[in-house]
Amino acid sequence: MAYEEYKVLLLAKQQELLAQQTLAEHDARSEAGERVRDWSDESVADEDSGLSLKEADQDTALLQQVRAALQRIENGNYGKCRVDGRSIEEKRLKQIPWPSIA
Repeated sequence: MAYEEYKVLLLAKQQELLAQQTLAEHDARSEAGERVRDWSDESVADEDSGLSLKEADQDTALLQQVRAALQRIENGNYGKCRVDGRSIEEKRLKQIPWPSIA
């Protein structure tokens, strides 16, 4: 199985996630400088901040999975189940080339 196609997909996803992180960091800094006017505004700001943090955590976890998949390509064990060592179907890898369990 040729892994160059998957490597390209993974590198693109890595760049996308890094760009999202940079944007999220910029937004967080901008929001931190804004002054909240009253308790209801503060409540909405807190909720927005919580959602942003949750999304950032999910993106960080996905970035770790993408980087792990890239490392498996480099190590020569990409496309194999980490549990039983069997090959993962190309159809599955094309859908999600950064398998978290496999």
